Amino acid sequence: MVKPPRRRVIELPRSLADQLIAHAREAAPHEACGLAGLSGSRVTTLRRARNAAQTPHVRFTFDDDGYRQIIALEREGLDVGIYHSHPASPAYPSATDRAEMSPTWPDCLQLMVTLATDPPQLNAYRISSDGTVRSEPISLLD
Repeated sequence: MVKPPRRRVIELPRSLADQLIAHAREAAPHEACGLAGLSGSRVTTLRRARNAAQTPHVRFTFDDDGYRQIIALEREGLDVGIYHSHPASPAYPSATDRAEMSPTWPDCLQLMVTLATDPPQLNAYRISSDGTVRSEPISLLD
């Protein structure tokens, strides 16, 4: 029997969490999006990307520079995670997120922030190739 992957605590420096939330606020009412560079389970860098979606208030997609940043993070030896915001809905993968992320970025770390709560809520997930959502615990580091 194959065991599911063990959940790891995602270590996120508070300064990076603050940057992600600031990006979400600046982009509202559109979804903000970007990349997270990880070393093991620790987020070491965030890179903003431009949301090039036709309907940026309910979905996101990277522009060409966003995809170049993915390559740059990989060349730096970092694992790649993705972040985006939900300006008016919970920080949980929507049906659109699951449909779009499961075939293209299965099991990739997804950081999501919602501005629908005060203070904003930040969560982490992985979406499997079949669309199953697995929550990942986050530890904010000072």
